[in-house]
Amino acid sequence: MGNTGSQAGRHYRAAIIGHTGAGNYGHSLDICFNDLPGVEVVAIADSDPDGLVAGQRRSGATTAYRDYRQMLDKEQPDLVAIAPRFVHERVDMVTAATAHGCHIYLEKPIAATLAEADVILKTATDAGVKIAVAYQFQMHPATVRLRELVDEGKIGKLRLVRSYGKMDHRGGVQDLAVLGTHLFDMMRLFAGTARWCSADLFAGSRLVTADDVRSGDEGIGAVLGDGLRACFGFDHDVLGTFESYHHLGGGDTVFGFDLVGEQGQLAHRGSFTRRLYYSPHPYAEPGIPTDRWEKIDVPSAGLHEMVGDEPPDAAAHAALVHRANQRVVLDLLDAIENDREPATSVQRAHAAMEMIQAVSAAHAAGGRITLPLENRNPPYVDPGPND
Repeated sequence: MGNTGSQAGRHYRAAIIGHTGAGNYGHSLDICFNDLPGVEVVAIADSDPDGLVAGQRRSGATTAYRDYRQMLDKEQPDLVAIAPRFVHERVDMVTAATAHGCHIYLEKPIAATLAEADVILKTATDAGVKIAVAYQFQMHPATVRLRELVDEGKIGKLRLVRSYGKMDHRGGVQDLAVLGTHLFDMMRLFAGTARWCSADLFAGSRLVTADDVRSGDEGIGAVLGDGLRACFGFDHDVLGTFESYHHLGGGDTVFGFDLVGEQGQLAHRGSFTRRLYYSPHPYAEPGIPTDRWEKIDVPSAGLHEMVGDEPPDAAAHAALVHRANQRVVLDLLDAIENDREPATSVQRAHAAMEMIQAVSAAHAAGGRITLPLENRNPPYVDPGPND
């Protein structure tokens, strides 16, 4: 088991699991422990020899391993970052880390299917370890400010949450699987628990069928079509929607969500550079002088933050990603110290995964379905790359 005795002195032995060529190190998780007081990066594992050399250089890890199981056995770390973007090894990596009593910082999405997410949640619960998921946006200063505005009554009673994927080449189910997990977690942050779902998946304007199934990228499983629209019913009479269509957006300019209240709406856009806007109208009223969005300044929330309309250069973007990861890791450490669930807990990610699978399940059912889902397996089978 990991060196749990070191927690009282706030010294943690950290390790990193990556897989160059099969998901690499998503969103700079290979350096997520760098520059944190009390955290020592003792090892990194990557089965690709060149990727391992590069990963060790970036992370500053003392020791390098080709096999993550061997690393866990020999190093006995307290913390593990499971970094590959591809999800096909998630269950095995999480199971191995929790068997050693390691607390985990886990790249999103947590699994390819809800059944796999069930296994990950049970494994963590049975082992008594904390898992924080890479929901960096939840702890961003823009989100903190957004919650304050909602609590202050800026838009009155919340009625609707509209969310949008990046709608680039991944438009539709691929966008849903990769980025919907962020948005659904944010929807739950403001609207509570989803109780039902209805959804349509499209190829152009045509409803897709099982004959349209193909393998998605990054090991996410079966995908269909190139567009979708889903609706959820949340607690307190709040509705939520998610839309994504192939090449209808194109990135951070559309990626995000709107909170629509009885007295106006707030828009939250972008990835690591987040932007907030306010409109006094629940819906657009073209032609009137106040039919415009007002930009809302975002305070730094204690960390120097670059928030603006211009996209950052490569160095600035890297700094934003690193700070975003640090917020989540620091919250994970506090959760360990105080025996609470992290703000970006695996429980939250599991709930978001259920919403993701509910979209395809509702389309397959041809109508509204209730949550939680009875069938934990996806409604469409991944045909595999050679079929």
